[in-house]
Order: sequence, then C-alpha cells, then structure tokens
Amino acid sequence: MDSLKVTIGFSPIAIAANNQESVIQKNLTEMACYHDYVYDLHFPHYNPQICASGRPMRQDLSLNDARRITMEMIEWNRANTGFKLTLLLNYLLHDNYKVVVDNFVSEFYSRGIHSVVVADLELIKRLKDRLPDLQIQGSCLSHRMTEEELEEERREGVVLHNPSVDIIRNPEQLKRNAAAGYRQKVIAFEGCLNQCPDENSKYGHRWYLARSLTQESSFCTRTKVAADPRYFFKANWITIESFKTLMPYMEVVKMPRCRSSISFGLASLIDGVLHDKPYNIVDFIGAGYQEFLARDIGYIPSTVFDQDFIATLQGCKMDCQKRGCTLCFEKMRQIKSISYKQKRLAGRALKKYPDRAWYLDRKQRSERTVL
Repeated sequence: MDSLKVTIGFSPIAIAANNQESVIQKNLTEMACYHDYVYDLHFPHYNPQICASGRPMRQDLSLNDARRITMEMIEWNRANTGFKLTLLLNYLLHDNYKVVVDNFVSEFYSRGIHSVVVADLELIKRLKDRLPDLQIQGSCLSHRMTEEELEEERREGVVLHNPSVDIIRNPEQLKRNAAAGYRQKVIAFEGCLNQCPDENSKYGHRWYLARSLTQESSFCTRTKVAADPRYFFKANWITIESFKTLMPYMEVVKMPRCRSSISFGLASLIDGVLHDKPYNIVDFIGAGYQEFLARDIGYIPSTVFDQDFIATLQGCKMDCQKRGCTLCFEKMRQIKSISYKQKRLAGRALKKYPDRAWYLDRKQRSERTVL
C-alpha cells in the first residue's frame, strides 16, 4: 500500500433506530471529504435468508423495509457521493447457490454493484461463471492465513484476499503472502481475541449472529476474560505506529466498527497515519472488549505503547508464571492511573459546567461524549 486505502463496513439497516435514510445520507456526506482514502464501503444483504453477513439483523424491520433502505442507499450514493460499494455474501444458510447468484444479478449487479465479498469457494465459482468481470474479495470468515490457503481462493478468481483477523499479530506471514503476490486487505485495529476459540469453531458466535440467534456467552465477553489485560494486549489490534511498518504488505486496511461516528474514526485514522496524531485506542475497539473497556477503562492513549511492547506481545506464549513476567499487568496499571485521573477530572468538570458535553461518560462513550 503506497498510500492509505480503507474499506469500511456500512450497514444501512443497522445505522440508526429510525430515520435511516437521513442518517445514511449524513454519514455518506461526512465521509465524502475523505473520498481519496476510501477503497470501498462493504454492506450486508438485506435478506439473511439469501445470504447473511455474520452480523445480527434487526427483528423489528420488515424485509420490504430492509430492501427499500438498502436500494435507496445504493441509488443515493451513485447520484451524490460515488463510493465504490461491495456486497457481503458471507454466510449461506442453505445450499441453493442458484438463488444467491440469480438474486445478486437481478437486485445488485443491475444497480452497478460489481464487487462482492465471498467466503464460500463454490459460490465464488458460480459467480465467476455467470459474471466473469465481477471483482471478488475474500472474507476473513473463511479463516485463511497461509499462501497455500490463499491460493485456493486465487484459483477461483479472488483478486483481493482477506486473511484471518489473527494475521495482524503474525507479520511474518503477512509479508510472505505479499511476497507471493497476494493482494491483501487486513483488519488492523479491531480487538478480536487472537486465536479466539469462538472465532475459529464451526458453531461459534458468528454462526449465531448470521442466524440472528442469541448466544448466552461468547469467550471474549466473559468478564474474567475481558478484564484480564493479557488477553486484551494479545488481541488482534496494533497501534497506528506499528501499522505503518506493515502498510507495504497490504493493499487495503479494513477499519473496524468504531465506537464513534464513521467519519470521526476515519479522520482519527488518517491523522494518525499522516500526522502521527495520538488517539484513544478504545475508540477503535469494536469487538468483545468494547463494553468493558468503555465502562471501566474509557481512555487508553496510543502514546503508552511503543514498538518494543508490541513486538514482545507478538512473541508471547502467555507463559507468565513460568517466566515470572508481569508486563501486561504493569501496563494496565499505568493505563488505569491515566484513565481514572481523567474520569475524576471529567466528573468535576461536569459539576462545574453541566451544560458542556465533552466530559467522559462512565457508562458509555457515545459520539456526543467523544466529540
């Protein structure tokens, strides 16, 4: 990657509880000033029975409304902002490939959507047979990592590969893939647990999400796991400083679903890459830790991490007791001393200036409190 290019998840159905059309247009308009940095916006299918994205679907929205909102987003973007849109075709809840291909051709390809994310090799074959000019991107949900695994995709027509989220903590494999000629898009900042048992199991939490089912407990949401600094520091995120050393080995960076607005998250990323601006790590964490981090930590300045710390984590086998290592616990104590001081100051500021909205909310970091 010679210059920063970002792919962003953009879910028109889940973007707001109501008035989705106006919120969609507002977000697209805000992002327009960063157009040169956006590779594409990837969005889920409106009907999970045709193809689910691995994200929970809204139960209070009719299928007709979901379709209407999605199609209006496509048309409005084409007329006003012109972002490249990519459809997610991740989870097939059936084996009727013809239904998926026919639906895509009639509903999306005809509307100018000529790029898809696909995890299933057979679906890739069917799509390429029908639409030879279609751009097909791999999916991180296929859990491919090595050159041999990516080659299986390339043989069927994948032109942009999305390795497993674990690859960001395996820079040597990332480099080998790039040296072998595989163009890669990589999640760099999301907090998914490294080697997460739920992520890699056949019936893990994404299997439940794809079916909009409730899962009683997933590994990363357990309080004992989320509160353990060793798991957090070993999770699949790196600092922007580390990311810049890996940029030459990827084509696109996949921005996670941030806790703030899309444009705020994108602006923070651009400022960090281009101008070395510090930022709050918590604002980028959109996976299992987010509730714990937002509620109990709130503020993790990027400046507390250096390259040596990240490099140590990449080689760590979590054999802390054997080596007598307390590095993660010491780092978390440092972070909490900063975070708690900020919370106290914010509480005092709220009492003194109750009309101001820039203080840190103890329970939830929303766009309002961040901005």
